[in-house]
Amino acid sequence: MSAVEALDSRTHRRSYDRLQVARVFVSRWELQRPDHVEMASWPYLAISTLTGSATVVHGERTLQLAEGDVCVIRNDAALRVASEPGSDLLVMRIPEGSVGPHSQVLAAADGYIWATRNGTASLVAHLLQGLAAQFDDYVPGNPGRLAEHIVGLLVLMCADARLTDTTSHGALLVKAKEYIEAHLGEIDLSPDRIAASQNVSTRTLHRLFESEGFTIGGWIRSRRLEHCRLDLVDRNADAGSVSGIGARWGLWDAAHFSRLFKTAYGLSPRAYRVTHTSHACGEDCATMGALVR
Repeated sequence: MSAVEALDSRTHRRSYDRLQVARVFVSRWELQRPDHVEMASWPYLAISTLTGSATVVHGERTLQLAEGDVCVIRNDAALRVASEPGSDLLVMRIPEGSVGPHSQVLAAADGYIWATRNGTASLVAHLLQGLAAQFDDYVPGNPGRLAEHIVGLLVLMCADARLTDTTSHGALLVKAKEYIEAHLGEIDLSPDRIAASQNVSTRTLHRLFESEGFTIGGWIRSRRLEHCRLDLVDRNADAGSVSGIGARWGLWDAAHFSRLFKTAYGLSPRAYRVTHTSHACGEDCATMGALVR
């Protein structure tokens, strides 16, 4: 029995690939401050009040969530929540791999609260309500794709609120990442080509990525590997051979692909596929941390 289950059976957890979700019925609980590894692995949290209202204390700030509200916050501090009796909340830890090209959008959304009566926020609310309604029984055929789409809809909600970086450099970086995402499978994807697509010098593009702590080549590699990882755990479709998956995302040298993948995820692509095709919650869910009264 986990620490959470031992303390309160009304707190349930699920893991959809690396997206970790807790459904909370208790009136007072907290999520302990994450360590550096957890902050890097799950950089953002999303909280939804399905029913009732809640007071969220995150570090030194306090957020008031009414029924139906959704907020996005950085996963960089302890979290304490007090909700009215009968409340039902979802707390999601968003994995770094799903953040991908959306990092600036989510960073701009940090601490913002959305009412979900209309627009994209309403679609997010319906999705989360549906997820909660079948929380204990739903087994998706491809948890990785489900996680990707949940995060994608959250990001769309954030973008629709026009919270993104509107400076010329911020907008350029977003567009460059979108171009990379659309052309990941092309072997000739290069900094020069990406810079030309955005009508800037390659040196300027390098500086933009360096301002976020990345190289262009490193960003392309990480996005290719994440798409390969999602294909490897896709149980709904015949994703093909391991080497074919690498080639699909621009990693044509099978041995090189295997080395890169093992460095990033700790297992070879073949071993990762075998290990992560179980629909069980798995060890990732156990790392959610202690939710306590």
